[in-house]
Amino acid sequence: MKRTATLLIALLGALVVPLSLSAQAPQLTRQQALIDAGNINPFAKENLSSFTVATLDNGMPVIMKRSTNNRILSLKAVLQGHVSFTPVQKAGLEAVMLTMLTRGSVHYAYADMQKALFEKSSEIVPSYSSFDMTSLDLVTIDNYFDDLFPIFADAFLHPAWNAEEFPRVINDFKMQKQQAENDPYALAVQLLRESFFAGHPYDAYWQGEGYSLEGISLDDVKKYYADTVTSGRMFLIAVGNFDTEKLLPMLNATFGAMSRAGYTRPPVPSFQGNVKPDLIVETFAQSEGLAYVRGNFAAPAPDNPDYPATLVSFSLLNDILFEIVRTRNGACYSIGASMHGFSAPYGDITVYKTAVPGKVKPLIDQSIAVLASGRSMGGNVNASAAGKSGIGTAEQAGAAAFVPIADALPFYKAQALTEFYSGQQTNASVASQIASSVIYHGDYRDYLLMIDRIQAVTADDVVRVTKKYLINNPTLWIVLGDPAVLKDVTKDDFLRFTAD
Repeated sequence: MKRTATLLIALLGALVVPLSLSAQAPQLTRQQALIDAGNINPFAKENLSSFTVATLDNGMPVIMKRSTNNRILSLKAVLQGHVSFTPVQKAGLEAVMLTMLTRGSVHYAYADMQKALFEKSSEIVPSYSSFDMTSLDLVTIDNYFDDLFPIFADAFLHPAWNAEEFPRVINDFKMQKQQAENDPYALAVQLLRESFFAGHPYDAYWQGEGYSLEGISLDDVKKYYADTVTSGRMFLIAVGNFDTEKLLPMLNATFGAMSRAGYTRPPVPSFQGNVKPDLIVETFAQSEGLAYVRGNFAAPAPDNPDYPATLVSFSLLNDILFEIVRTRNGACYSIGASMHGFSAPYGDITVYKTAVPGKVKPLIDQSIAVLASGRSMGGNVNASAAGKSGIGTAEQAGAAAFVPIADALPFYKAQALTEFYSGQQTNASVASQIASSVIYHGDYRDYLLMIDRIQAVTADDVVRVTKKYLINNPTLWIVLGDPAVLKDVTKDDFLRFTAD
């Protein structure tokens, strides 16, 4: 048996020994100086001692977080890069490949794998809904880990490439895509995405793009696996009440036995400066009197200093949008602004179900202008939140006055933090946050520091990022819906800020 993997981090504040393959391994400790200084929030300090980091014999990092809150164990084998490695004409290839890993391995037939997982109420599942990383995940109760780990490892390392299951896997992806194209909102998002991502690595959408699924063969999947699933592209995350002295030899004998191989991710250019303002108008007769409006624009990256302030500003903006566009003007069923914090980040403003698409853009601009002027919802701040759930009245929401941002900021900071840390509900979701921290921040502990960054946001920061990303930033819009309601939509309204 190979020697036991060497522990690199044991407890709070311990220094990481550089990996022998540091050029190809992910960065893990970018925030070390800040953490060593100790000027971090109590939640972060409390959690730091729960981490252990090790390196397998082939240089693959393992990040372990002890959690005794429950008996569920989560093990995540992460692949960096994702769509960067996938040509547009084969979009969806990595998602198909990961799904095929769950369809049996050399030593475990698909039926036996299903039976074992069903009997133990456990799962081995692919995760691919990110442009920048994918993973194969094992989630099980502690009693069953020893039984299921060999199946998980064999599935990842020795797939059977089940020829009988391959057409079914492809068909499942096709059905998902077809369902999206029959839903007007999903179709609007898809068409906007295709234009917004054109010529960018993200154009190779993970669930397939255009007719890409038609062109993927089982031989393509096998070759893709052989070419891209390398030790240098991977890291492992284990969250739960693991016995590290027992787990590490298991990982080292399996994942640590992969040959040493480099990892070079193709560049992922920013959307900043590369978005051409425009309006796409698409008819969809089945919408029956309704339209869907969405605009995409470049946003700050997760490690950009503007990112926390933009998260907070979007929390503020969402209630203003709801107040002005829906409550006061009845112009839509729902509306919101979102951040998508990928390597090439972008944001969106989405109007869901409107009968007056020609009127919503000026109302959106009016809402943004309120925030840019240094004001936000105040007083009865719960009114709009109630309205978002379909509860409440126009009288309730209308009673809320706009106040200086500083007066409402404590409430919205708490809201932004609640939304960010909602991904802490299960060990599997904690593992996902750790993975994101590595991919986007170069430190597995980075998500613990978001509290400090959000609390540092000021009212002036909110105004600044509002002007930078929501006013002085090109946006690509789409309006899709019933032709009868599109007649008042004008490109001029969508390509200029109408609240000047």
